[in-house]
Amino acid sequence: MTNRQDLCESICGKRQHADSYCVRVIVYTESNDRRMESEEPKVEKETERSWKDLWDVYHPTTESIRIYVMSLGVLVLVWLVGYWGFSITWVMLGLFIWMWREKKIKKKNYKIQTARGVAQNEQTTILSSVQDLPSWVYFPDVEKAEWLNKILAQVWPNLDRYVEETLRMSVEPAVQQANEMLKSFQFSKIDLGDEPPRVAGVQVYTEYVKKNEIVMDMDLMYSGDCDIQIRIKRFLAGVQDLQVQGTVRVVMKPLMSQHPLVGGITVFFLNRPDINFNLSNIGEVLNFPGLSSLLKGVVADQVAAFMVLPNRFPIPLVPDLDVSRLRYPMPKGVLRIQLKEAKQLMSADPDFFTKKGKSDPYCTLHVGAQFFKSKTIQRTLDPKWNQYFEAVVYEVEGQTMQINVFDEDPGVKDDPLGNATVSIGQVAKEGFTDVWLPLEDAKSGQVRLRMTWLGLSSQREALEKMYTQMERMKRVTDMDDMSSALLFVRVDSASGLPRKKKVEDMNTYVELTMGKKHEKSWIQWGTDKPVWGQGFTFLLKDPHSEEILIEIKDEKSKKMIGKKIVPVAMVLETMKSSDPVFLEGPKGVKIELKMELILRILSSDVGEESFEEEEIPLTPTLTPPSTPDAGPSSPMMIPEIRLASISETELSSTPDSPLTPVPKGEAGQLLMTIYHSLTSNKVLVTVHKARNLLPPRGSKIADAYVRMRFCVGAKKSEIKKTGVVKENLNPAWDETLGFPASLTEAKKGHLEVAVKHKRSLLKSFRGTDSWFLGEVEVDLSKVEQLQIKGQPQWFDLKRDVGAKLSRYASFISTRSGSES
Repeated sequence: MTNRQDLCESICGKRQHADSYCVRVIVYTESNDRRMESEEPKVEKETERSWKDLWDVYHPTTESIRIYVMSLGVLVLVWLVGYWGFSITWVMLGLFIWMWREKKIKKKNYKIQTARGVAQNEQTTILSSVQDLPSWVYFPDVEKAEWLNKILAQVWPNLDRYVEETLRMSVEPAVQQANEMLKSFQFSKIDLGDEPPRVAGVQVYTEYVKKNEIVMDMDLMYSGDCDIQIRIKRFLAGVQDLQVQGTVRVVMKPLMSQHPLVGGITVFFLNRPDINFNLSNIGEVLNFPGLSSLLKGVVADQVAAFMVLPNRFPIPLVPDLDVSRLRYPMPKGVLRIQLKEAKQLMSADPDFFTKKGKSDPYCTLHVGAQFFKSKTIQRTLDPKWNQYFEAVVYEVEGQTMQINVFDEDPGVKDDPLGNATVSIGQVAKEGFTDVWLPLEDAKSGQVRLRMTWLGLSSQREALEKMYTQMERMKRVTDMDDMSSALLFVRVDSASGLPRKKKVEDMNTYVELTMGKKHEKSWIQWGTDKPVWGQGFTFLLKDPHSEEILIEIKDEKSKKMIGKKIVPVAMVLETMKSSDPVFLEGPKGVKIELKMELILRILSSDVGEESFEEEEIPLTPTLTPPSTPDAGPSSPMMIPEIRLASISETELSSTPDSPLTPVPKGEAGQLLMTIYHSLTSNKVLVTVHKARNLLPPRGSKIADAYVRMRFCVGAKKSEIKKTGVVKENLNPAWDETLGFPASLTEAKKGHLEVAVKHKRSLLKSFRGTDSWFLGEVEVDLSKVEQLQIKGQPQWFDLKRDVGAKLSRYASFISTRSGSES
């Protein structure tokens, strides 16, 4: 026992606990001895299994085969380069491009993993990156809203249908009208995934907020597992690992004293959100640094034109609400910016002679969706721009201006030299600011800005004071195009348009021109009484001499239908005009255009506390926008909110369900939803699933897809297809195909639908019956309430008798052969 106590004392240094420690050591030693004794007889067994273990460790796997094939391919490529006599420079160039691409992919994957980790567990991810956070790190104005994240997680699975309708009715038409090459653009699959967006913080404003509204900002972070497939003609591309991060403003107004207490909700981004995503299918071709950044820039521009200030997404909650005033409220003021100079910028272009280096700097300014760019100063680190810009501000509190400095490199991507942010709300409070801003994300550099806040005055006398200030500024600066007033134009509707033979061919839009600025409304399709409900803003130098040109044009021919020149001076007396304007049409026709002109004078005496509060009537003063007349260029039409979507369980319910009749088709059945969308002016067909398909000859399974086209008389549309579902006789697609057609044409036409088997390039079949699985012709004149999206319906698939007998006999023989 003494030896054991000495051993414990040497281990723990405390003799009084020797007994307890000795017990633990003895137990461990004895158990260890027993374990070693029990293992001695198993040595021979382990020797017998050694060859099996070696095989499990060293047998070729899929990963090892892939590495072997890639290495062999590289060696063959290098041998071909030497065989053909190419210079070693080509090998180095290819290696450099490959390393550059791998570096970009690793950086992108790291961002995706980090963003996804923050979305799933914010605290753990942040603490793993920064170990020692001080106790005083907190955000006094922003509150956490975990209760909101729990609600989003619960509601997220049911928002698929609403988001799908929004993308198809709003984003898809906007993209189609953006470029002639994108006319065939459509969403073939929209799956938001299981990961909901996360609200990192919520800030509710209590200062400088009107009594009839509630204003809050939400820091939105989305890094989900969505899968969105887009189709352009016959090319299919996918968007995966979508990431969106930005500040979303939610405005609830007007507040009412009756149910539901809030008249409407407006949602928009204060500034451009950060958008990142990966491409799949044919889109992987664009997954290179230069091409991918170009594509992401186009996507960011479309999002900015849809939901970044001054663009908004309104959701009316009560009937008879003037949605146009929610979507296009009056601006709050104008921010006049003088970009003076910068100093101590980083060197982006090294100089081997002076060893100092230079840059070719220029500056960009972002205020919401508004973009300004300065001139480029060549070869200097201390540029002096001295340029003026004027930005219309629609929201003051929470709105920021983003400043980015770049080094211009023609032909390649410009190098960033730093960035800075300015709070517009702080400038509005001070009235005037002259400040040097240190550049972030840069080793050195500062940029100097002089900013003046100009409020909007409804007093005509303020115009003379503004003229005096402008004259005084012109003496000390070289700015000649300063503005003195702001004109807000709200275009409502038109009537009395010259009719065509078919009303469906009347597709019109409004174009407004003042000086060098042109504004165009969206297109109203198939109506002689178009309703736009849009607002436009113009900055004026001199309201006494300015004129606005108003034109109504035809979308197809671009010919002018009506024209009118309105002098702004006619609004100076009352500062507002709601009288209709009569445009001169062909052959003396008078076209009545309902519109509203609001004139406001820019004034530095109008502070932030004097913002004009525009009343939003429940009974619109102008004609409310008409949804049926909207067309594919109406990107802000609001679809009906449906939180209950048709799930897979509902589509495959019991045989007694009206959605699932007993199968009776010769070649199976196809479940589709067919309706006509008046907003996009298309026949939309959602192909959900098929069942009881017969396989092709000599096979027990089928790689099925749906082929479809729309026909009106002898006129036939282009053929559109769904994706291929492999090795399944009960495939599910859940894809939507669209065919441009008016409601009148849709009711006269029919759909030719065929289910086919995807033939392999390595196999050939005789006859069409080997890949043709079934067909059905849908007469749209017999579809009840075609203009309303109804419930899915099963359609029986048919085929000719010869194909049926040969296919069925082949299926029976194949199955019986496998069973025997």
